[in-house]
Amino acid sequence: MTLDADAIVERRRLRRRLYLWRGITLVLAIGLAVALGVFAGGGMSGKGSPHIARVTVSGMILADPGQRKMLKEIASSDAVKAVVVFIDSPGGTTVGGEELYGGLRDIAEKKPVVATMGTLATSAGYMTAIAADRIFAERTSI
Repeated sequence: MTLDADAIVERRRLRRRLYLWRGITLVLAIGLAVALGVFAGGGMSGKGSPHIARVTVSGMILADPGQRKMLKEIASSDAVKAVVVFIDSPGGTTVGGEELYGGLRDIAEKKPVVATMGTLATSAGYMTAIAADRIFAERTSI
């Protein structure tokens, strides 16, 4: 009877080792697949790879230092090749609208800027749109 118990214990140890090596092999295979995908795709796209920036303007337009900083970074980045501005805003403050207009005009001096209007682009939202080189609006946009 001890031989049977020892055989069962040994079989369980072998099975655990087999699961361990299968798990290690699976993790390595997944890591290799991810590495090949990143290598074949030219690396993970980030701020350094050429891209088109998307700026969304929605809700009330207010003076926002973070947004001003973001627009300056877009203007100075060589990786950003163009900017698409999505506008769906009822407007906002005159200062906020003028800041957004000025930031987009600074970008438009260096790169193409396109504005698309959603349902609503009134007041400062319209001011934002006219800062772009080209404006696209739906037939029912206000």
